Amino acid sequence: MPKPSLLQRLVPEIPVLLGFGTGVLAIVDWSPPGLPTSPLGLVWSAWLVACILVCAFRAMAHADHLAEKHGEPLGTLILTIAAITIEVAAVCAVMLGNQGDPTVARDSMFSVLMLIFNLLMGLAMLLAGRGGREVQFNPQSSGAYLPLVIALGMITLVLPRFTRSRPGGWMSEPMEVFVGLASISLYGVFLWLQTTRHREFFAHHGESERSEEARKALEGEGDDASRTRLVELPHGHVDVATISTPRTSALLLLALVSVVLIAEGLVGRVRALLDAAYLPPGIGGVLIGCLVLAPEGLAALKAAGRGSMQRCINILLGSALATIGLTVPAVIGIHFITGVSPSLGLDAPDIVLLVATFVVSAVNLTRGRVNALQGIVHILLFIAWLVVILDEASVNPGPRI
Repeated sequence: MPKPSLLQRLVPEIPVLLGFGTGVLAIVDWSPPGLPTSPLGLVWSAWLVACILVCAFRAMAHADHLAEKHGEPLGTLILTIAAITIEVAAVCAVMLGNQGDPTVARDSMFSVLMLIFNLLMGLAMLLAGRGGREVQFNPQSSGAYLPLVIALGMITLVLPRFTRSRPGGWMSEPMEVFVGLASISLYGVFLWLQTTRHREFFAHHGESERSEEARKALEGEGDDASRTRLVELPHGHVDVATISTPRTSALLLLALVSVVLIAEGLVGRVRALLDAAYLPPGIGGVLIGCLVLAPEGLAALKAAGRGSMQRCINILLGSALATIGLTVPAVIGIHFITGVSPSLGLDAPDIVLLVATFVVSAVNLTRGRVNALQGIVHILLFIAWLVVILDEASVNPGPRI
């Protein structure tokens, strides 16, 4: 396979450079004249969204390349840090803005969970189970993920609503310390077990055999017909020999910095658009969740479309666990540094939907087989969540843009 030229390697990074320039303009508070709801303002907002999506996809692509280059457990750490940096950047931008929103961490984490467990998991089941078939996977993987996600989700998003230390969804500082340490410690232990002693829990037998064949081919084992240095990643094919760790790390850092800068400029405009449309603040969390999950969500759906439900489940449940396990310590750390305290406890309707989602997921993902009917149930829960969000807007009706 011929080695790509310098120009061929730089062309995919041009959108990232444009995104970085856009982020610099956003961070210095430059924007076209006129209100965010004006035609020019809407175009600028759309441009910011497009830039942050492109930078997020490129960041995950570079993280995938580094993960393939260095293997486990470093590869998993790189992917996790890259993904969670995007979410934490968006959350911090809202929390620390001029009109800081203390509920954005709660809304974004809840949105990510609902998007993963209901929309993406439901679509994946529909894709994998098309034609009335059932697709098998290793139930040990979901059996490892689900107890951790459910436990952390209930402790961080439900328990604060019922504690008596502070009314509402707030926690006292000792409670915040416990929740933050519990989240990051549990996630760290899980990550260590996943990448060392219990790797077999997260692979399906047939897929494990294919992965072993690919590994032998990369290391020069096997016959000449099967020997290859070309590896299939979620974002395309890449020759491992062409991956330069310093260059790829620099491009990954550039993409992540661009995401952070653009998020700072996008937050205020999104809030203004929501206020002008008389939409509830929870929609902001949905938008953050969509931005965070765009790269991994597409990778998971592609895997489900190929019938690789095991990889799909690993991607989606791994993202859900990382969202809670790393976002909560981050926002609590922000509190102790800046004094901006997060409100984590969900409201009653959202608690009902979260518990229902956990129960349905526990039933559907522990049998080792999924089908399209199960996917329809997850999609129904997702639609119910959207109805609840829009129902809040009917309390204060007003004109829409």
